[in-house]
Order: sequence, then C-alpha cells, then structure tokens
Amino acid sequence: MSKKGVCVLSTGGTGGHVLPCVALASELNHIGWEVIIFSDVRGLQFLDQNSRQYSIEVINISSETLSLQKKIIELSYQVPLAALRAGKIMVRKKPKMVVGFGGLSTFPILLMSVLLKIPLFIQEQNAVLGRVNRLFQRFSRTVFCHFSNTLFLDPKKGLNTGNPIRNKVLEKSNSQYLVPGPWPITLLVLGGSQGAGLLSDVIPISIGMLPKKTQERLTIFHQARKADIEHVTSAYRNMGMRAYVQPFFEDVDRLISEAQLIVCRAGSNTLADISIVGRPAILIPLKHAKDDHQLHNAKKFANEGAAIVLEESPNLMEEVSEKLRLIFKSPSKARAMAYQAMEQGKPNASKNIINIIEVSLGDNNASY
Repeated sequence: MSKKGVCVLSTGGTGGHVLPCVALASELNHIGWEVIIFSDVRGLQFLDQNSRQYSIEVINISSETLSLQKKIIELSYQVPLAALRAGKIMVRKKPKMVVGFGGLSTFPILLMSVLLKIPLFIQEQNAVLGRVNRLFQRFSRTVFCHFSNTLFLDPKKGLNTGNPIRNKVLEKSNSQYLVPGPWPITLLVLGGSQGAGLLSDVIPISIGMLPKKTQERLTIFHQARKADIEHVTSAYRNMGMRAYVQPFFEDVDRLISEAQLIVCRAGSNTLADISIVGRPAILIPLKHAKDDHQLHNAKKFANEGAAIVLEESPNLMEEVSEKLRLIFKSPSKARAMAYQAMEQGKPNASKNIINIIEVSLGDNNASY
C-alpha cells in the first residue's frame, strides 16, 4: 500500500479524548497514513506504547488541580516549551494535517498547526464544544461532532459524523439482546476515567435495596477506582452477591454486549460504545464536569428514549434502586431502550471523517 503521508492527532489525557483518537489512528494507519499521537502523561494508560499503528509524543502539560494563580504560572512556561517541541517535530515530519480531540494539552499542537499553516480539523466528542476546541474552531476546516446541535459550535464548521469507535466495539454491533427476566441478569457499572467514586458508594447500596429474588439472579461487573476496590468488593461480598470489581476491564466491549443493563456516567465515549452495541442504561452525569457537558450528553441520549438520567442528589441511592427495579420488571421497556440506544450509533464515523479530510486536502483518490 502506498503511503499517504504523515498526520498528527492531538488529544487530552482522559479516556473520552484518547479512545476516539486511537480509533481514528487505527483506521488512518490501515489505509496508509503514518500517525503521530500527541498526548499528556495521563493519556499513556490508554495508548499502546508498542503499537505499530502510531507513534507517541508526550506533552508536558500539568493536569493537576491547582489554584488559578499556580495554574497560570505553570502554563506560562509549559505551553511555550511544548509548542516549541511540537513545532520542531512538525517541521521535521511535515504532516499534511492535524486533528485535535480536545483537552488542555492539545493547545500547543493546535497553535503550531495554525502558525505553520498545516490544515487543522477538530473532533468534538461531547454535546458541548470543549474550551480549546472552541478557541480553535475558527482556524479549523471542519469540526466533526457526535451530537447534533452541539453547544458553542459554529454551524458553518460543524458536521455530525459521530465519534470514532474502536474496532473491537464495532465487532459487537447488533449483538443479540437478552432482555431481563426470570433468569440470570448481568449488570455492568462503568465509572469512566473520572468520577467513579460516587458510583462505588451508591450502587452497592442501591442493589442492596432490591428484592432478594432479584439479587440472587444478578451478576455484577463494576469498574471502580483502585482506592475503592476493597470497600466495593466487601460491600458486595457482605450481601452474598456475585460481583467482579476491577479498575479497568480489558474486555469492556464483551461486557457491554452481554449486559442486560448498564449504569454509568455520561462520558461521550461510553455513550458512543453503548449506542453501537445497543443496550439500555441508567446515566448519572458527573456533576462537576466542565461546562456540565456530561449532563448535556445524557439528556440528548435520554431524549431519544435510550436511557434514564438521574442527577446527583441526597436521594440518589433510592432513585437508582427504583429505576433498576423498573427496568428489571419491564422487558418491553428494556428492549425499547436498547433499540433506541442502537439508533444513536454511528459505526461509520472514522471512515466518514477520513473521507471528508482527504477530500478537503485535495486527494482525488480518497480512501472511502
């Protein structure tokens, strides 16, 4: 296969940023692009450092929560140094385009893209355009979005293509759904890469409020922070529940496909995966997410009948238990939610994004 050239993908360090970036990188590499991924240190946990599909460049931008004054001081020297380093790499590698996936650490790469006049594209995963993406959308040729009517998006720039999806999730598309009933039930709890602590406190207690007969049929796969593993495991053990508690599930695609119900935050990547497979979900948006983007994500998903949204409140445990009971007792409702979730799926996102980019770059032999 002839090489198409070098491209740069720039992503923040959360799973919601990195995983769509990796999905697009895989597809780009498959059709002949040499891919360089820029990310911060946090992103390394989601990247394969031995990958043959892309190379990795780490950007030293602090992600720690600091006072505003300390943050400004840090960024005042981190950003120029990161931009200088990224610029040197770009001058040497001569990428034909840059794609930004959002996050503070993308700022110096997108800045150098503008200064070096390298064609810039942006991919926004959430229902609210992120702050760095918001700043650079005026310089981008196109902003690829997952949700229609994304807040703060220039409609002249936006295209509703969906989020790039990893191949192992795409392979589970249209997996047969077994509705809840008087048989074993699998419940999947996903905290996401941020904000999993609340679910570790709430979900075991909510499950403890269910009828004993329902509890006996349940098998729970619960993703929790490392710091919470012991107390979550103990909570389930004390109830005599079958539960597997881990900080990360390598086969989350399989677990989504086998689950009768998913309880999770409302990160864009999780919702995109759920929509590809088609499963009902109870969404508990992260209350302090920037610009409240998780609540916007959740409401767009729920407005189509694909999920139930519960906001953080003092009565959350009782509300979660009530909704669990509702879905477990109503196979028709669970089936309808699963169908509506799958209707939100955009399995061709990567191919559509690449096609639009290649046409924009003047490639008369676009790959798709």
